[in-house]
Amino acid sequence: MPKEQIPTDNPNENKELSPQEIREKLKDPSYLPTHREIDRTFKSKDFISREWSDFCFDEQNPVFEFLNEEFLNAFSDYLSQRAKELGASEEAPITVLEVGAGNGRLTYFLQKKLEERLPGQVKVVASDSGKWGIKTAFPVDVIEHKEALKKYKPKIVVFSWMPYGEDYTADMRAETSVEEYVLIGEADGGCCGNEWETWGSSYGNDEEVPPYKADGFERSDLEELSSQQICRTDQPGQGYYHSSTVSFERKVPK
Repeated sequence: MPKEQIPTDNPNENKELSPQEIREKLKDPSYLPTHREIDRTFKSKDFISREWSDFCFDEQNPVFEFLNEEFLNAFSDYLSQRAKELGASEEAPITVLEVGAGNGRLTYFLQKKLEERLPGQVKVVASDSGKWGIKTAFPVDVIEHKEALKKYKPKIVVFSWMPYGEDYTADMRAETSVEEYVLIGEADGGCCGNEWETWGSSYGNDEEVPPYKADGFERSDLEELSSQQICRTDQPGQGYYHSSTVSFERKVPK
């Protein structure tokens, strides 16, 4: 038997927002759209949408990973489970450090959702070198990544869209407190990180041991999270497949 519909006095409740209304809401950095809202708002028949490009490549507030409700829920579920496995408690909360946090939105949403799942057990900290001059929307500690690792001694590190050709993961693995780091962005042939040093991609040369494996870490591609992602190199209405989320977990004690 279908569930009885409960009448509401609010005529706007459950009303689907128009693309114009969503665009207006996106001006507020604390607004987290759904995957469907992003798709409806920026969907275009053109191979390259000028509107999408202008939104993502804004110089002061660039969008690399287009955060959405479904991805943040899946990521928060994953991190809450890992926090439990790492012994998080109210008496001994663990720290999740975001490196290269930019405007701080990812940390802001993760902290809110993790607090709902594990109250008082996980502290999420945003850090950024400030070199790119990105305008911050939420608290971000302006500090180099090596200093941030030493200062916060995180159990888990998150880096979204590591600059192309650069690698920060060796420093993460070298920090004894780090049990896992999670990379978000284009992996294995994409425009994030260093092919070999970050991802271990050797283009058919399987004789060498990837740096992460040599340091006692194991790679896991988090496909359930990746399926919810949208990034700047995707095109709404034409598929979402460029960005992914990949975990590297310490298996051999430091």
